[in-house]
Amino acid sequence: MTLVVSSNKMRLLFFITIIFYLVETVNAQNNNEPDGLDVELRSSVYTATEGELPFWFYSGVYGTVDPGSTNFLNEISFQQSIIGNSKISLDAGGNAVLRWSEDSTILFPQLYLTGRALGLKLDIGRFPQPIGLNNHDLSVGSMMVSRNAMPVPKISISVPEFRDVPLTDGYLQYKGMFTHGWLEKDRHVESPYLHQKYFYLRVNVGPLSGTGGIVHNAQWGGTDPDLGRLPQSFNDYIRLVTGQGADASSNAPGGEKSNVIGNSVAAYEFGLQYDHNEYTINLTRLFYLEDKVSTRFRSPWDGVWGVNLAFDDKTRWLNAVTYEHINTKNQDAKSWELIGRRDYYDNFVYSSGWTYENRTLGIPLIIFDGNTISNNVLVGHHLGLKGNVGDDLLSWRSLFTWSRNYGVQDDWVERSSDSIPKDREDIIPREQFQKDQLSWLLSLEYDIQNVDGLYLNVNLAVDTGELYSDNLGLMMGVTWR
Repeated sequence: MTLVVSSNKMRLLFFITIIFYLVETVNAQNNNEPDGLDVELRSSVYTATEGELPFWFYSGVYGTVDPGSTNFLNEISFQQSIIGNSKISLDAGGNAVLRWSEDSTILFPQLYLTGRALGLKLDIGRFPQPIGLNNHDLSVGSMMVSRNAMPVPKISISVPEFRDVPLTDGYLQYKGMFTHGWLEKDRHVESPYLHQKYFYLRVNVGPLSGTGGIVHNAQWGGTDPDLGRLPQSFNDYIRLVTGQGADASSNAPGGEKSNVIGNSVAAYEFGLQYDHNEYTINLTRLFYLEDKVSTRFRSPWDGVWGVNLAFDDKTRWLNAVTYEHINTKNQDAKSWELIGRRDYYDNFVYSSGWTYENRTLGIPLIIFDGNTISNNVLVGHHLGLKGNVGDDLLSWRSLFTWSRNYGVQDDWVERSSDSIPKDREDIIPREQFQKDQLSWLLSLEYDIQNVDGLYLNVNLAVDTGELYSDNLGLMMGVTWR
């Protein structure tokens, strides 16, 4: 198998390696330990009975695993504290992945600078930034931004943790984010921009807290193969940020003039949390919003329900449980219209959809086939569990995901229309496209006592159903931290 990578990637890998070894050399010359330097090295092999890998081997791993074949991955990750005191901090971090597979390559999922001061955080580069109240290692992944795709290069200013609103004595807190990013050139609309923002408020009363917020993501600008350069001036940016349509004199398509600029992926999100002295339980609800009509709760059942239980004692054999229910069926359809009409994550201009580097940016149950969104009408149930065994020597995590998938509305309609009555003869019963799927993951990490910082990793994954091939996968690897 031949590894073919671009000269730019080779230069970047060489640059990261040189920086890493320079830091190590300086610390060695000073006869001290690296100050604030965290390093992780990982080697792993992914294989499966069907050649292609099971769902949970390539989903939620920042786009590093090739789903189509056996993978041999070598990774190096680092984070270095440059400045650190009570008022200001500056950190640098990154990782490089050398992958041998049918699609061999060198990847750089992270390379960033992070600064903190006065409660604000500034991030520049490529860095993980999942969005949503229920978006952690037991979740199936947020419908906004999950861990499914490689992080988008961007500049972000945020208040990432809840902070007290002045004069409220901690009863009222807030957090927020505002970013500008750059999507890749190799897509239907070349080199579009990414705009993201969110704002949450939390009310605390004793052990109870309630949270509500709004999230807005949008793809905009770029160059369309037919329309040319799409609106992307500063005035267009202001219209995007404030939720307005494109200027009537611009070359934007009519839908962007009557609705809003760009392809929006947004949500209302709410949470309720109870803190006990031994555990924390919280409920979350995300209402998915595709356009202005959605903001009026046109599809109140679409979105994600979440329940999380986490014990304060992390040494328990079971210390955290998550359940999520996912529904994307209605999609703003009225009672006489066919469900799935808004074609979630897809867009009539940005037809590469809510994706980056061929992976959906949000929930991985919505599928991108390399050209377009091919599955976005579904109902799902997801269960995540984790814990520790044997004096914390063995940690484990397990994910169970069941979904009923119907493809997209265009699959059922031989001649697509914006408004389709139920008695149209050219509608194929969607039950013919129904595909049930169960995917399971068991992840184990064993702390090897005789070697400091060395861990053995073993993962098992199973797919069974009609959406993917019945499949059994095995991952084995070692990690040094």
